[in-house]
Amino acid sequence: MATYLGRNSSIGFGEESTWGTAVSRTAWRPLNSSSLLRTATFVPRPDLKSDAGSAMRRGHYQSAEEMTGSFEIAATYDNIGMLLKHALGSVASAGSGPTYTYTYTLAAAPPTGLTIENVRGTSTNSELFEGCKINSMTMSVNAGECMMVSCDIIGQTAAARSSAGTPSYSGNENLIEHHHAGQLSFNSVSYDLSSFTLTVTNSLDRRQLLGSKLTAEPLRSDFMSVELSFDIEAVDTLYTALLANTQGDATITFTGPSSRTMAFTVQNFYLNTVDGGLSDAGIVTASCAGVAESDGTDEGLSIVVVNGNNNPVGN
Repeated sequence: MATYLGRNSSIGFGEESTWGTAVSRTAWRPLNSSSLLRTATFVPRPDLKSDAGSAMRRGHYQSAEEMTGSFEIAATYDNIGMLLKHALGSVASAGSGPTYTYTYTLAAAPPTGLTIENVRGTSTNSELFEGCKINSMTMSVNAGECMMVSCDIIGQTAAARSSAGTPSYSGNENLIEHHHAGQLSFNSVSYDLSSFTLTVTNSLDRRQLLGSKLTAEPLRSDFMSVELSFDIEAVDTLYTALLANTQGDATITFTGPSSRTMAFTVQNFYLNTVDGGLSDAGIVTASCAGVAESDGTDEGLSIVVVNGNNNPVGN
């Protein structure tokens, strides 16, 4: 059997109109990593049947089949709109070429779902997953690096591995790089960051019902959440804001080439951690974290993307 390499692995996405019914993949990205897979759970028979010649059980059955895992890709200004929509919930479009404006915001229920194709390196094979929902999405960037997007997935099932589709990448591959970041603004003060991490958790859960080994369409089992964490060179204003339970919008904008931007507004944000411990004679840093809230008008998070793509969920 031939050995194959991970080189040129990619991932494609398509928006399903009916949950669990596979559709064509219309947006493709090169992969950084993927653990997406279909699993089958087998359990022993629940009775006392054994063989006369040993004390071993005789027989088992399948209790469930699940699609699970996560993937990571590099974030770009033009090519991750479908993921933003399915992680947050909704998108509104404005503007015209070459600077289209798309505003991604939180919704009460996630979109129907995604079909995801995972092309497995040089094997010429891929695995096609259907009924996929983004349970959580993390967007993060450190000084000296580019922004990465990782998504944790709950899905229905997958087809057997077979001949891979042909990835179709957009010509716009503008990475969101660390030096594109502006300052984080919170409580009328602006801060220079050394890291930025935003996590959206949808709190989805599987629903195994009689009549199928597969989950029914996953639904929320708890509140969704938006968390922001960042590292800075220590300042006392954030420690003061933590102790005072200061609340307000936290904003930061990344500005790329050709008027492309990605602006994050973590709405009604309040801090729950400001750790500026002392350990050496060098620069004192602080690790900060907090969460968003809804106020009935602003639901907790807005991501506004300006790019040259005429489709908010396109490639």
